[in-house]
Amino acid sequence: MKLTRRQSLWILASSAAAAAAENLQDIWQRIARETDGTVGAAALDISSSHTVSLNGADRFPLASVCKLPIAMHMLALLDEGKLTRSQDIEVLPQDVVRSVSPIAERWPAERRFRLDEMIELMVARSDNTAVETFFRMEGPAINPRLRAWKIDGVRVDRPESQCNRDRRANPQQFLKDPRDTGTPVGTVQLLARLFRSELLSAPSTARMIEMLKATTTFPTRLKGLLPHGTVVAHKTGSSGVDDSMAAATNDSGVIFLPRGRQLAVSVYIKASTKSDAARDSIIARISRAAFDAYR
Repeated sequence: MKLTRRQSLWILASSAAAAAAENLQDIWQRIARETDGTVGAAALDISSSHTVSLNGADRFPLASVCKLPIAMHMLALLDEGKLTRSQDIEVLPQDVVRSVSPIAERWPAERRFRLDEMIELMVARSDNTAVETFFRMEGPAINPRLRAWKIDGVRVDRPESQCNRDRRANPQQFLKDPRDTGTPVGTVQLLARLFRSELLSAPSTARMIEMLKATTTFPTRLKGLLPHGTVVAHKTGSSGVDDSMAAATNDSGVIFLPRGRQLAVSVYIKASTKSDAARDSIIARISRAAFDAYR
């Protein structure tokens, strides 16, 4: 059977991607050996769904990466007409978290905040008061939403404040707990389906991507070694350090490659005693290796 030019090009591209993927996994393994923790990573080409992973099915604490599915759930409620973008949401005293929270800095002088602004602050600035408020409102509905979307490997079970209390109480048990965890493969699949507009309306998809692009936290991770000006739409996550061990150092997002392609990349590091800079460097090098393999 004679192949068309398009089919021939597709086969060549697939073969090249497979070769690059095999090499990429080797590179990732070498990088991962430089930390005493466990590294999980996945890269998914959004146009082809071609995926490479390292410990891709292992579970890692989400930390603030949980704000990605929570934000998507809130936008889905907007799409369903159950909320409106401009409506005011009351922040209750039990929602207020003083660390990493522009909303907390304005509370109690301001007690009600526009929903759209709260979602943006939660994603782009990792606002902890916003995520507590949304979990109080919608926590039990988030995992059913993820199941309905057929997203395996990402689950949100507790408020972040409770996760932090449980982690501090027993760091080793926290690392074994399947609750509030994500797999690298599950996370890139969630991102890919978001970017393909398979889960939210077109306006909500565009708004979510806009907020992810606006992320200000930890530019030293996925973005750290990418060429200047590379656009990355991402959500970071970090736990505290207990007994010199960081339970979670994460970054998950989509890298905008040359020629209009998009690459979903998720990197998790758990149970590492290396410095903040060393852990960020691991993520940055894994991200750069993925960029080089797929560009």
